[in-house]
Amino acid sequence: MDFGSIPFIIWFLPVFVLIYYLIPSAQGKKAAIIVGSIFFYGVSCLSWLPYLLGLTVCAVAAAFWVRKKGKPALIVSVLAFTAFLVWNKASDQLMPGVSFVIFTILALLVDTYRKPTEKSLLDLVSYILFFPKLLSGPIARLEQMETRKVRLMGEKPTRNGVNIEYGAACFIIGLGYKVLLANQLAGLWREIQTIGLPSVSTQLAWMGVIGYSLQLYFDFQGYSLMAIGIAKMLGYTMPNNFDSPYLSKSVSEFYRRWHITLGAWFRDYVYIPLGGSRKGTGRTIINLFAVWLLTGLWHGFGVNFLLWGMFLFFWIAMEKIWLRKFLENKPWLAHIYVLLVIPLSWVFFALPELSDIVWCFLRLFGPIVPYEGINVSAEDYLKYGSMYWPFLVAGIFFAFPFGEKWLKRNYRRGLGILALLVIFWMSVYQLAMGLNNPFMYFSF
Repeated sequence: MDFGSIPFIIWFLPVFVLIYYLIPSAQGKKAAIIVGSIFFYGVSCLSWLPYLLGLTVCAVAAAFWVRKKGKPALIVSVLAFTAFLVWNKASDQLMPGVSFVIFTILALLVDTYRKPTEKSLLDLVSYILFFPKLLSGPIARLEQMETRKVRLMGEKPTRNGVNIEYGAACFIIGLGYKVLLANQLAGLWREIQTIGLPSVSTQLAWMGVIGYSLQLYFDFQGYSLMAIGIAKMLGYTMPNNFDSPYLSKSVSEFYRRWHITLGAWFRDYVYIPLGGSRKGTGRTIINLFAVWLLTGLWHGFGVNFLLWGMFLFFWIAMEKIWLRKFLENKPWLAHIYVLLVIPLSWVFFALPELSDIVWCFLRLFGPIVPYEGINVSAEDYLKYGSMYWPFLVAGIFFAFPFGEKWLKRNYRRGLGILALLVIFWMSVYQLAMGLNNPFMYFSF
């Protein structure tokens, strides 16, 4: 059971929200979050529930220890949880979303050291286990989770209805992104891998890379919006995770708009403590190298993730040194630059085998490399373009903010309600037909 499944949508979420609002006390609501989260994880991935509960117990104990003993306790705790993350990444029994779990815990420990506050056991456990955010983010910090707008039963004026309506709208938009766009675009990338990268034309290779770029965005933004929507239904305002990243004019700007909470985590807990950009260009480049090396390793220990991190580091470093100034007065060229570099970076992200990465780049720049000895259909892009063009066009449209902003502005108006209902029932129909894929970021 995950957010994009019939059992979650039809019975778990409505029942949980109803029970949550029937509980009168704030402490009771937090207890409901704990119980509901354990049930959700137990149904979703029972095999790693003991690990999650063990991590939660250790994290709460470490938080109280850090509050009492300060820096020595912080250092030991951070090293211990980091070691668990490394072990889990290196083992064959990877916990879904383990990176998000550990980063949530590390943020809690560092923030506890920096600003010791008297949080109860219930506060800490409900924060760590809060099921909307744990498997794939957003990586919300404790103080962000304190932004709470749920009013207790009997209090007035109440805004629970507004919370639920807006949260439901965000959830439906995210569901549509996942089921109607990401899942459909995934078919194109699967077709290319079935054909084999050496055998695709240059045109189809570019179509596949563009499709994968959109698929990854709608898969992850879909999950983020669904998580934000569920949290809003419960009265919590979680941080935004994406801000139309494909409108960016630099790679640096792209990663301020893409997976915002992860970027903020690395900024606040790695980049700034290392000195940030305060100690000259040379030191800034070294700090950026450390951040992107760790970002690559955070996603996995494969060589492809290391290459992905280093590829992005190269372009961001170039922007720091001279490229940003060159592009400042050339916005059209800056957009083209981003829309070329970012899809190329996803090649490393998508393909774990070095041979596939090489073949993909050879096919992307096919006019330079002939198809000697390999059977390639020069018109394969026409076949697959005719199958996937509606999803590519819709993906390009919704990668820009207009459609999503319109739906969020009009979620209580006639046309907006109608559009959301259509998206919801089309998504449910697709799910009922068995057309669903796991969220891509569960593997991290």
